[in-house]
Amino acid sequence: MKTLHLNLAASPYRDYRPLYAVVVVVSVVIAFLMLNNVDTYYRYVRETSSTRARIAQIEAQIAAEGKRAEAAAAQTRTIDVTTLGKQTRFINIQLAERAFSWSELLDRLEDVLPRDVRIMSIAPSFDESGLVHLNMMCEAKNSNSMIVTVDRFNRSAYFTNAFPANEENTGTGFRFNLGVDYRPSIPRVVSK
Repeated sequence: MKTLHLNLAASPYRDYRPLYAVVVVVSVVIAFLMLNNVDTYYRYVRETSSTRARIAQIEAQIAAEGKRAEAAAAQTRTIDVTTLGKQTRFINIQLAERAFSWSELLDRLEDVLPRDVRIMSIAPSFDESGLVHLNMMCEAKNSNSMIVTVDRFNRSAYFTNAFPANEENTGTGFRFNLGVDYRPSIPRVVSK
């Protein structure tokens, strides 16, 4: 005998239990992942609060340094470079004059000058290259002394460009002005 299947349903029977099981499992997984994300977010906020505070502090320092740099640049723009350059040059010349060795110059002049020539005055002027230009007023006993003096200066290793300016007969001797460049052993270069 054959079994009878009575299907009194209006529509065919469908078993939704596996679908419900999948929906429940996926919902549980989604809920777990969402809770994990919320926990991760709160841990991130809690653990990075000190780092964010440090970043804000550094950004404030950067802004303050930027303001200081702008103020320094504005102050730099107000500096009169021409006047400052002139003042610096003047001070460098004064330092070169103070560092000038008069004893070395006088020793070298003693070696170069002829015995019958006497120096009445010396006026040094300092060049940027370290040379010292000397304007000297000399007194000699005879008229040939000026030529001998210029020749001896030009042969010296410490003096160059000796050139007389004028010569005058005083009755008792001769007076002449002489310009010469002097190379000190330690040149004091006057920077611009």
